[in-house]
Amino acid sequence: MGKLVKRYSRSFNARLWVILPLVAVLAVACGSADEPAAAPASEAQEAAPTATFAPQMIPAATSAPAEAMAQPEAPAQGAGGSSGADTSSQAAPAPTAAPAPTAAPPAADPAKNHAVVVTEAEPASVGAWSEGCSAEIHSMGCQDFVTDFLTWLDDRTAEIVPLSGVVDWEQIDIDRWQFNLRDGVKFHNGAPWNAAAAKYGIEYNAFPDNPSASVTWTGPDMTAEVIDDLTVHAVCPNPCPIYPRTALFADFQDPVWFESIKDDDEARSTNTIGFGPYKIIEHTGGVKTEFEAYEDYLPNENWFSQMPTIQYLTHTWRAEATVRAAMIRTGEAHWAADIGFEEAETVSKTVSGKTAEVYTLVFDTVFHEELAKQKVRLALSHAVDCQTMLDSFFNGQIPCHQAISMKGTVGITDANSAPREYNPELAMQLLAEAGYNPDNEININTRPGSNIRGEEILESVVQSWREIGVNANLNSFGDLGAARELQISGCGRFSGEPDYQAAMDCADRDPPGPAFVSSHAYEVATSNEILDMQRFNNSRLSCFSRSSRHCTAEFEAWKTEANSIPEGPERTKAMEEIADFAYEQAIFLPFFEVVYVYGLADDIDWQPYYAPRLRGNTLRFTE
Repeated sequence: MGKLVKRYSRSFNARLWVILPLVAVLAVACGSADEPAAAPASEAQEAAPTATFAPQMIPAATSAPAEAMAQPEAPAQGAGGSSGADTSSQAAPAPTAAPAPTAAPPAADPAKNHAVVVTEAEPASVGAWSEGCSAEIHSMGCQDFVTDFLTWLDDRTAEIVPLSGVVDWEQIDIDRWQFNLRDGVKFHNGAPWNAAAAKYGIEYNAFPDNPSASVTWTGPDMTAEVIDDLTVHAVCPNPCPIYPRTALFADFQDPVWFESIKDDDEARSTNTIGFGPYKIIEHTGGVKTEFEAYEDYLPNENWFSQMPTIQYLTHTWRAEATVRAAMIRTGEAHWAADIGFEEAETVSKTVSGKTAEVYTLVFDTVFHEELAKQKVRLALSHAVDCQTMLDSFFNGQIPCHQAISMKGTVGITDANSAPREYNPELAMQLLAEAGYNPDNEININTRPGSNIRGEEILESVVQSWREIGVNANLNSFGDLGAARELQISGCGRFSGEPDYQAAMDCADRDPPGPAFVSSHAYEVATSNEILDMQRFNNSRLSCFSRSSRHCTAEFEAWKTEANSIPEGPERTKAMEEIADFAYEQAIFLPFFEVVYVYGLADDIDWQPYYAPRLRGNTLRFTE
């Protein structure tokens, strides 16, 4: 088949236009910093981001291809998995050592070479391919600081663009994309970035049993083929017309180093050997992580691939928004995530924006006897007066939104995101019709600090459920790791077991590990950076995702067909039908689109991304 799409896609623009104006309004409404002036293209590394939407210039590969690195052993695959091109005849080099830790950063201020950022939770890991490295903001230290991804969404231009390791890409078949890699890029330990490393990462990121934040975006069981040292093909098991847009979380580490410590989980979880703008120099569990600007980072002209201007970053965490705001006021921190509307009034400089997240309860429709019943789930939804509840907590500033993904997502409409009628009488009738057994508890599982006013919201929901006769309780886990174990004990855990891919019989099995129990209703601020229902088709609605509590063979076939449709009216219609199904079946109980208020030190210049992300190299001190 001839080449279908040349270079990187600009088809994302239409749906991002829905979000960009609102983000800009929120940023201006809550920010006290002046809008930065536009800068000439030649000054992109020194100027703050502008509101321009001109396409970014992408540099070509530099110099001659580096000498090819021998192929590392392919990442583990399940039954029926393929490792792509045959590499058995090549000898692997000796493992490249991880860089030795350097001295912790000095307590700089006069030179403005050290900034402290604070989030609501400690990351469960700072290893990019370890359990606990997620798509949440507190995982910046295992992703956005230290790795560069296969693709990136530039929310200033509405373009899918390369970061430092990629020149460009093109679709060469319905299930195959060619990526041309950038010469001269090196991992933090000096190992070369090339097609062999890209192949390893693409495949590792796409196997359900591996701890990766990417698999639910791209879909499972991707393979890759090395064409030459700087050319790799990403091969999908099914047609993948929007693959570059779904590869926003496909990150990379030196595969030789990673294989050399395959039996050392601690080593894998306490370091990341990527080629991002910062490298880890020290991780102190329970306290902080220290980063240093990567001196050999190769920036391109995209704002998100610029060279860092702050030499050292420290990431720390505090659960309470009041404490995070206080750290900004006292100068203990320079950037604070999600301090909330109330604390914004106590900080002299803030910016605000949407996060591509929806605060949601995920119902366990597979392993929980009562939540497997549609009418019980509908009853729980009708029992909650969503808008009145939110008005009481957010002073009327946040509307109720009851779709799993935010407005602007392909598939989300006014109808399938509308608040359900608050009707306790109908809720009790539905419980009776479903044969609800009050001996079976229906609990909500959460953790402190997961969202501003989150515990209060969920306490209100539990009370509403009790008022219609439901035996309900709120369980708040004390740490992120324990809460995450429950969330990732879903159907995808069976992916590597014999016959599961054909049977998709998740509901006939006992709950898998690491929790081995029903998750009841767990809360999450679930994000959708690609703004397409494919994200949730592959994650919270899939037999092959660890975060899914929904699984039927019929739905798998349906969503696979929908995912295969190119962008356009036909795809939009198919995704709307799936979103309608999720709404009608009450698989989720969403509440609102999440808005973050970020606290900034007076001498920090930064604008929020459209998603809860922080690229450390976009943070800078003012002159």
